Amino acid sequence: MRPRRRGFSLIEVLIVIVMVGLLMSIVIPRFRVSETTKARQAADQLVRDLEAARSRALATRSLARVAINAVSGSYTGYLDDNRDGAVAQSAVETSALASFRSRALETDVRIGRGAAPDLPGYAGGGSVTLPNSRVDFDSRGLTTPLGTSGVVYLQSTIDPAVVTAVSVSGAAGIRSWVYLGGVWQ
Repeated sequence: MRPRRRGFSLIEVLIVIVMVGLLMSIVIPRFRVSETTKARQAADQLVRDLEAARSRALATRSLARVAINAVSGSYTGYLDDNRDGAVAQSAVETSALASFRSRALETDVRIGRGAAPDLPGYAGGGSVTLPNSRVDFDSRGLTTPLGTSGVVYLQSTIDPAVVTAVSVSGAAGIRSWVYLGGVWQ
């Protein structure tokens, strides 16, 4: 008598393949990054970079600047390394900042505000309401000229209804916001 071979039948293998396929179709979409998350991450990165420039101005007792370029979707940091009280926006000053130099926004995020209204307390048209599209921090970490405030709005290029914002208050408070359900949060 011949011994029986053990193994899986074709039906059993097909059932397992179908079950794995169903599980994958449920699990994989959960790993996709939403447009809101991308815009939030870009806003959070801008907040961290602004805080880094502010901290560097405090640590070195000199002027720091972050200049926003809405056309290229990037921003660049500078530090008045020779402490002459002026930022020439040179490569040397970019290198002196040390924490970051120039940063392009994340893929699928641009500087823009779509149909989102003004952030409460920060009236002004456009995607960047900071004077001259930049923020300067003095040696005390305050915005200069004193009381300068404004907002940088970031928008998804995939879903224009997704808008985030980064506000800089007159006292150099930096915060990120997201526009959800018709309300800034």
